[in-house]
Amino acid sequence: ASLYASAGRRVSMGLDGTLEAALDAAAPAMRGLRFVLLTFGNAAFSELLRNFCAHARRAGAAHVVGAVDVGAFELLRESGSPCYKTPLALATGYSLDGANSHSSGSWKAFAAMRTGEVARVVATGLDVLHIDTDVVLLRDPAPFCMCTAAARAEFGDASRFPCSALRAADVAVSSDNMGPSRSVAGGAAYHGAGTFNSGILLFRATAAGRRFAAQWHRNVASPERGSRFWGKTSDQQVFNAMVRRERQWPGVGGRRGEWIMRRLHEDWDGNLSLGALPLPLFMNGHGYFVQAAHRSLQVSPFAVHATYSLDNHDGVAKRQRFREAALWAAAPPPRPEARYLALNFSTPPLVQTKIDKYGRANAANIDVHSAALNAYVAELRDALALARALGRTLVLPRWTCWCDRMWSGSDDIFHFGCMYPGSQDGKFVPFACPMDHVLSPAAWAKAEVDYRDAAILDQPQLRASGAVVDVGLEPRPGWTRKAGSLPLGTSAAEARELLKPLAATPVLRLPHARGLLCSIDDAAAFNSLADKLLRIPTWCAKCFQPCSKELAGWLPAEEIRRGGGWDKMSYCMKVDVPPKFDAGGACSLNVQP
Repeated sequence: ASLYASAGRRVSMGLDGTLEAALDAAAPAMRGLRFVLLTFGNAAFSELLRNFCAHARRAGAAHVVGAVDVGAFELLRESGSPCYKTPLALATGYSLDGANSHSSGSWKAFAAMRTGEVARVVATGLDVLHIDTDVVLLRDPAPFCMCTAAARAEFGDASRFPCSALRAADVAVSSDNMGPSRSVAGGAAYHGAGTFNSGILLFRATAAGRRFAAQWHRNVASPERGSRFWGKTSDQQVFNAMVRRERQWPGVGGRRGEWIMRRLHEDWDGNLSLGALPLPLFMNGHGYFVQAAHRSLQVSPFAVHATYSLDNHDGVAKRQRFREAALWAAAPPPRPEARYLALNFSTPPLVQTKIDKYGRANAANIDVHSAALNAYVAELRDALALARALGRTLVLPRWTCWCDRMWSGSDDIFHFGCMYPGSQDGKFVPFACPMDHVLSPAAWAKAEVDYRDAAILDQPQLRASGAVVDVGLEPRPGWTRKAGSLPLGTSAAEARELLKPLAATPVLRLPHARGLLCSIDDAAAFNSLADKLLRIPTWCAKCFQPCSKELAGWLPAEEIRRGGGWDKMSYCMKVDVPPKFDAGGACSLNVQP
């Protein structure tokens, strides 16, 4: 008998490419619950697939992966993850274009396939949490979604997120809203007022849940010409159009403190119970990686979705966000022979002066933030140069940001305390900068420059006694020549000689890199590389009133003009690249003495 005949019973069958075999392989992890996670991916995104599966296994979550191509199936089968070949994997000549526009023919074929496969699994009688591969599971969501006795101990009716409310939903969806703190009291009313994200989407095997899943697939795969679904480029757009009333916003109703929507599109109103997956428990990328709302709200999320990543919004950007948060399980642990140079974070003196000028309570502004970014990349020039001279891999610091960064300069971030509009209730500034707020992960990947994030220093082998040595930095006039110390204004060649006795130490850590290097050996080559790597990504925002007025309290007139904002309604921050090293060997410090 298969899983369909006996829930949770494992059948002695290998992964042969069929859905039935994959579900049978996932059955033991279901532990008697008719609930499974379902995701889809191709070999081109193998790292994200491996990361997803590693965290799913770690969480003990029952999951199945639909392979979009044969390469992904073989990779997953070898790793032991329950997987099968989707219809696209069996098709000849199909190749998925995973561009963020989600408008290519191959993407539409993928959307049609995965919505059909979701409907197919739901039709077997399983509740399905459809989930994107750029999601990390922090713990198994099944008990909460099924509202088991164990889950009710944490999520009882008196809790902030009662699981009984979700148990009544035929379908439940995650949110792109920016305020996890607002969602606690706002409930369905708050979630309904923003875009629903189909990257985490629960379907019950109720009659209504099955009908909705099947109709979602039909509206994606073969929308009726002239219908409200015709011309939609993604399954998420179709989902939102299905449940929202036309020519209204938000087009769905909900009450504060409840988790079920009360008014849907006429096609489904009264025929479907639509729930909201609580944003603090199924968190989007901004809420988790930027706001760290799980800490301020004191919640333990089930899942983190790498939305709102910046740079190219691609696999590189998402991988970087996971790496920084120590949620990247697709990479092996540090090799025993690996050697690192870590740049520690400390507030640059010029930035501290500006913080003191405004007072810490008012330091979240564009003046402090632009000064901080200038100082960070200037220090990084010397840290990167020294790492290359020592033959070590650079470990980036955990910088502090004093202003958020938006996908595009389409909103007035200044009016909201330098926080992304919609997220300001979180009061999270200052915050630990993701790399893509300071540098371009894509540029570093393209240049094939290896680096690590501060999270690597939390690895057990790098926390062992003697694994990390702090390098002392002293002004040259008073330099004591103490072992493991460097004089400020040194050369890369001198630093290399002075640090030779520490060559076997896994991590050398700099307290900062201000005024560290005067000169290096390969200045021309390094300057060319630094020009690509040490550029602040574009940072623009709208002004609520002419920028000459709105920004006058923070920036001088010439800086506002430089950013194109004088008598205009938008401003783009200008950050200079660090000073170049002199090719002739003359001293070129990254800060003025």
